[in-house]
Amino acid sequence: MKESKRIFLEKEGLLNAKPERVSHPLFEALDFFDPFDLPQVRYEMIRSARVEKMPVTEACKLFGFSREYFYKLERAFMARGYVALLGSTMGRRPIIALNQEIVNFIAHRKIEEAGLSGEKLRQEIQSLYKVDCSRRTVERIVENLGLSKKGGRCS
Repeated sequence: MKESKRIFLEKEGLLNAKPERVSHPLFEALDFFDPFDLPQVRYEMIRSARVEKMPVTEACKLFGFSREYFYKLERAFMARGYVALLGSTMGRRPIIALNQEIVNFIAHRKIEEAGLSGEKLRQEIQSLYKVDCSRRTVERIVENLGLSKKGGRCS
């Protein structure tokens, strides 16, 4: 690969961080196929599975991605076209660790108002602490504290 292309891909956030995982024969035999070109690798993975009828698990192995990633990428590609192959890595959102003050807030609010939803708590946290976390993060904290209906302490 030309250094100028690598620099461009890196600058644009399109450089495949793990090109060594790409083992599809096309990427090993032809210069046209570039394992550093993330959109190209993504496209070829989907094409191999859907056009060449390669099993998804095999395509994922040859292109260095998980099945979960494949299906998310495929849905995005079908909904938005080639532009979905650009940009984000499509991985899981990072887990946001909430500090003890916010965890205490969640506990107190759940004790005060047992029926309070995870989404409502999330909105309150965002408003009061200016922290954007997911509804599911809040629900996990409630479960870990034993304050969910499953935990038996809330009515």
